[in-house]
Amino acid sequence: MKRMARRVPRSVHHCLLAFLGTSAPWFAVWAQTAPTAPAANGTAPPAYVDRVIEGLPPEPLDDADARAYDREGSPRFLRLETRLGTQPFDAERKTRIGYGIYGLLETPNHGTLTVDGTYAPSDSSGTLTLRQRGMPLSGGWLTSNELGVINAPAPAILRLPARIYLPSAILQGVSTEWENPGRGLQLQASTGEPGRLDFLPANGFRKMPGQRTTFGGQWRLNADEGNPFSNRGLTVAMQHEDARKVSNIDSPMLATNVVDAQSTLLALRHEAADYRIQGQVLTTQASNVAGGRNGFWIDGEWDDGPRKHGVGAYRLDQDLSWANLPLANDLIGAYVRSSWRTRQWSAEGSVDWLDSISGRNGSGVFATGSARWRLNRDHSVGAGASVRSFGSDALSTYGDWRFQNGWGTTGLRLEFMHGNAESDSRWLSWDQEWTVPQSWAFSTSLGTGVYDAYQGRPKESVWNAALSFTAPLSSKASLRGNLSTERSDTGQSRHAINVGANWRIDQRWSMEFNFNRSTGRSRFNPSLDPLAPPLAIVVPTSDRSFYAVLRYELEAGSRNVPLGGKVADGGGRIAGTVYFDGNRSGTQEASEQGVPNVMVYLDNRYAVRTDSQGRFEFPFVASGPRTVSVRGDSLPLPWNVVDQGQTKVDVRLRESVTLTIPVQRNE
Repeated sequence: MKRMARRVPRSVHHCLLAFLGTSAPWFAVWAQTAPTAPAANGTAPPAYVDRVIEGLPPEPLDDADARAYDREGSPRFLRLETRLGTQPFDAERKTRIGYGIYGLLETPNHGTLTVDGTYAPSDSSGTLTLRQRGMPLSGGWLTSNELGVINAPAPAILRLPARIYLPSAILQGVSTEWENPGRGLQLQASTGEPGRLDFLPANGFRKMPGQRTTFGGQWRLNADEGNPFSNRGLTVAMQHEDARKVSNIDSPMLATNVVDAQSTLLALRHEAADYRIQGQVLTTQASNVAGGRNGFWIDGEWDDGPRKHGVGAYRLDQDLSWANLPLANDLIGAYVRSSWRTRQWSAEGSVDWLDSISGRNGSGVFATGSARWRLNRDHSVGAGASVRSFGSDALSTYGDWRFQNGWGTTGLRLEFMHGNAESDSRWLSWDQEWTVPQSWAFSTSLGTGVYDAYQGRPKESVWNAALSFTAPLSSKASLRGNLSTERSDTGQSRHAINVGANWRIDQRWSMEFNFNRSTGRSRFNPSLDPLAPPLAIVVPTSDRSFYAVLRYELEAGSRNVPLGGKVADGGGRIAGTVYFDGNRSGTQEASEQGVPNVMVYLDNRYAVRTDSQGRFEFPFVASGPRTVSVRGDSLPLPWNVVDQGQTKVDVRLRESVTLTIPVQRNE
């Protein structure tokens, strides 16, 4: 599935200010100054400087934007926030006040130091995270440490997409990671209390019972010191997690709901120029299961010109888990997959042959496939299907036609679903991305569907509509929103509205507003994939919430280095949205929402977390090819990344790149 990117040129005057520091984004302080190769005469090349076109009258500069930038000292950034609002799905709808702080200091010898915290005095909830990234040590080692609300670190090869999804927990604790690229070594450890993150007005950490401790590492046996970031060769990795008195229930009522468990995973990977193979062996001991549980899976992949093929096998014991976190289990099987991509065609498919180890479900098949054909510059057609004949039989299929016209981009889609354990349904939808002026965005969705009678429920006819927009109110303010509605001839209905606004008061002060209102229950379509991890279905009911944020930002220090670049480089900007691609089209429709609290990485080095709308930003990025990636271990189940979660973009000088990155359910 594609990621959509668009570039918006920035004015010469704005870029000049960005480079000189008058309004340059604060992310620039994240990059440490890299040594620049000397010129032929032995002197360093001059730093990049934007040049003003002669005779071009300057743009008017507001007095508020003319504040002098303090270039003395180490690069540093401070953001303070005061937040007023209500918590989503709070039955009391009590207005609360919250506070937030983010600070960053870049040092030459201790890496980049950051503090990220929130606090709500009404219930004494909040979060605090201290980070130290990339501190250089002797012998070529780099260390990164975190204290507070963290994602447990894991060896790099265990974060790669595989047929079996390995879950992870958010912790309130401490972690450390040591890396020596020249020797191909990584070491990680963490410990803390598991929990979940709440949302605005103050991002709180909701503790769950128990303690989780992890440690692991990996070693690239034939590390190339001349190219320390190469992944080719043989790599071995290990990860262990020990869980004490943990539960998957917030407030366990029974002694059987509290579990002691430990899991160990060993992995071996070999990677060459045109093929990759990786095998994993997992063993788990848990107090709620008699004896140990084991599993293994092997994934192989090779390139064949425009085609890519894969094979694999797996065996997962009944009641297997990852330290009491849900994992696919009671399965043995094998799979093949293939994909083919050209400028005109794209097609992919996979087939699993699987059986139940306990005999509970018998043997069966799961197959999925999709294809898209670009007829010409303006028209493309696509089709796809997923079929499961294992346990309960199910079928999901679709066909769509997308084309350009005078209105913009139009998509027509027909879907059909059949299952022995659910009612059959048919849907027809029309998605439209409208042609609007630059800086605007406007898209709509309209659909109608039928659910057949099932187990006493009557036949149901449904229609729905959605609208999404972004509108500039002025040069410093913008409005965005999503509206959706669904009605049924049985009297059921669902409505939702989410509207937000941003206002840049001056260079340091800004405000943000957001209002959310929803009624009725959302429909939940379970995954057809037998290997999708077990999921507790929670469908929230009506909600009304709002928040307002007053934000103050202060930047100072020398910062002439863009992210991922050198002193002499200029830069651009990357911003975007990670969204739930419910119809697997690769395009964000008006009815598809953003994914909150997801970790997004730039060149696997710099990281940000998406906000409540799924948005992220890297404001000052070195020009040239860059990779933006999303890691599956930070996504809610059963959603996963597409194409290894990576998007490659070419950042050009003085330009902005806007991305929409889809995540899809395991069908």
